[in-house]
Amino acid sequence: MMMQASFAAKTLGRVLALGGALLMSVAAVDKDASAASAASIPKPVEHPREIKTRELIAEREGLKLKLYEKWRAGSEEAWKQNGKVILLIHGATWASKCTFDPDPEHGYSMMEVLADAGYDVFAVDLHGYGRSERTDADWTDAASAAKDVEAAVEFIRALRWVERVHLFGYQWGAQPAALYAMQKPQKVARLALLGMRYRLIEKTGAQPVSPIRTLGQQAALLKPEDGELDPEFVRRRAQVCRLEASQAPNGAVRDLYKASPVEPAKLRVPTLIIQGERDGNPEQFKDRVQFFGELASPAKWYTYLPGLGKYAPIERSHVRFDQALLSFYDQQ
Repeated sequence: MMMQASFAAKTLGRVLALGGALLMSVAAVDKDASAASAASIPKPVEHPREIKTRELIAEREGLKLKLYEKWRAGSEEAWKQNGKVILLIHGATWASKCTFDPDPEHGYSMMEVLADAGYDVFAVDLHGYGRSERTDADWTDAASAAKDVEAAVEFIRALRWVERVHLFGYQWGAQPAALYAMQKPQKVARLALLGMRYRLIEKTGAQPVSPIRTLGQQAALLKPEDGELDPEFVRRRAQVCRLEASQAPNGAVRDLYKASPVEPAKLRVPTLIIQGERDGNPEQFKDRVQFFGELASPAKWYTYLPGLGKYAPIERSHVRFDQALLSFYDQQ
């Protein structure tokens, strides 16, 4: 399938190139005849790109959950019809801003990429992360975090008057995202997962004894082997992460001592599994392929992205990730 897509893309490129050459020839022949009329045609007014942003609060069992929203001005009236409303769920260590909107000024913002494509984009800080409240009742494991996803989805559905919301789960965030989609498929349009874990047990030995861990400066800095990263961006991102939070729940760490609570045989929404070439070892690759193979959804895709790693949304070549994601969500 990938080979066919690649061949089709190359063929289309050659056709477009040939068409461009023909158009240039016609323009050269008819240049003098069209010059006067072209001068009389008013140029269309170009409106500046404007991305709007705001912060909102959803509630779950008395806990206040911070939601961040971004959208492109002028697209507000279309969402009820086209359903382009999406919720992003962050990973195990850092909350939403550090993960999905760390450096929009320099082009590193998954939220702005989606907003620029016409989506109403929400990102939630799961309880215990970022600027959301925490509780002593649990450690924010995947099962508990799925309730945060539910609260956020219900808030968004009421706010935007849509029946279903797209979901994206990043690394450990793929667990609560997929778990919620499994539990409430009628409220999920499409589900995309990066860094999904299924049966693989990644940690053994002594488990954490405290529900909270401290995040130092080292945790905010990414390593060269983590992906194709811009060193200057890595430093800017670290500052954003450190301002966002100094602690994180240990529920995600404890999850690594057991298999995923997600049952792919019960997951029936259209699903995309994204696999970066540098995101994980062979055992993790095998585990994700097994998960994909057991998905019950009749509409499922597995996309392999050469060169990209676990930080695909913010790597130098993130445009390839962006294209894969938008291609999936834009399908009707």
